[in-house]
Amino acid sequence: MIEFLGTANGMTLLGFVIGALFGSFINVCAFRIPLHQSVVLPPSSCPKCKQRIPWYRNLPLITWLTQKGEARCCSFKIPIRYFWVELMTALVFGYFFRLSALSNSWDIGIVGGVFSFILIAIIIIDLETMTIPDRFSMGGALLGLVLSFSFPSLHSLETTDGLARIHALFTSALGLLIGSSLLYWIGAFAYRIFDRDALGEGDVKLLGCVGAFCGWKGAVFTIFGGAMIGCVLLIPLMIYQKLRTKSAGGNGDQVTWGKEVPFGPYLAIAALLFLGGANRWVEKWWAVKLEPILQIIGG
Repeated sequence: MIEFLGTANGMTLLGFVIGALFGSFINVCAFRIPLHQSVVLPPSSCPKCKQRIPWYRNLPLITWLTQKGEARCCSFKIPIRYFWVELMTALVFGYFFRLSALSNSWDIGIVGGVFSFILIAIIIIDLETMTIPDRFSMGGALLGLVLSFSFPSLHSLETTDGLARIHALFTSALGLLIGSSLLYWIGAFAYRIFDRDALGEGDVKLLGCVGAFCGWKGAVFTIFGGAMIGCVLLIPLMIYQKLRTKSAGGNGDQVTWGKEVPFGPYLAIAALLFLGGANRWVEKWWAVKLEPILQIIGG
């Protein structure tokens, strides 16, 4: 068993199980944090009848499947969101743990797990409430600084001596400042042009968190990558809703031009893509683009 866990498949399975557990906790956070409730106490209970849920009926993924989305204590229908969040988190953790096994280093597994937990929690909460809690954005930024110092490889540094750790910490802090500042000014200019808020303060703090984990290149990638992902997902949805409205009549609750939609989820998806592998492509691209500029500066 121990030998199996040392393989790439074993690490993937381990990450999947751990991710499912953290996905279950994300569901707790997404339900309680917007209500300003503790995520620790009281223990899990049914949202409808408030009966305590025993641990054997609170198993990630398994409980929803075996109970077919219904609570055993009453007629409460467990939202399918609970299942999908647990599955998505399990798959992402499994992926980062597999990268960890292939690279023969725990760094990407630990950092990827922490980062994905923060971002998936932000995705769910922002989609449901249009807010990003400071404990994830600002707390995540602080964690990014700490983990950058602890794992310099997060910023492509191969050594772990004191100089490398300071370099990684500086890179993380620079990413935090550039990421949040760049998005702030984009939002400020958009406000002057459209005479309305185009970006929320939570999005700015989120970019600071992304920059702390991924550096300034990752923050820049996340801004434009998130915008592209949002366009790719929302524009077809708007067209579909428009055609459906014409055929069925009525408007209903649909995404339209000028309607506020959360930007945080698309930023979070782009940030996960960066840390999950796009960073290698971005680093090469920046190296090619910056080399002529550096040569000019160097004379």
